[in-house]
Amino acid sequence: MSELFEVSEVHNYGGFFGGDTVTLDVMAIADHNDWRPLVIDAKALENIPERHNLLAGMVLTLEFSGERVDRAVLIAARDYDELRAALGLAQLPTTSDKPIKLSGCCTQCQRWLPAQHLHAQGCVVCTPA
Repeated sequence: MSELFEVSEVHNYGGFFGGDTVTLDVMAIADHNDWRPLVIDAKALENIPERHNLLAGMVLTLEFSGERVDRAVLIAARDYDELRAALGLAQLPTTSDKPIKLSGCCTQCQRWLPAQHLHAQGCVVCTPA
């Protein structure tokens, strides 16, 4: 089962002795009393190609095995440029006769999200289905 968490603070990229991790503090979106420090392996960052683009204020869906994060998916960011930098270059179709919406800003929570996480009432962060 996955849960939404907002990154409160990023402590470091790479861990104490280097490596492919990011150490951060997160707070559950559903329960602001659920705060925890985490170390996430870069390979668990599903849609963030470069771990150093993970910043405070971003919202992640996290899947756990005990205390270990098996999967982390970026869902939202406070700033458009931060979202686009974290997601990297989008894989676009080679031909299209229609405009392609990659992301948008939720009118309720003012976060930027990839288009698939927006819906008519807001977004998956402020108004989960």
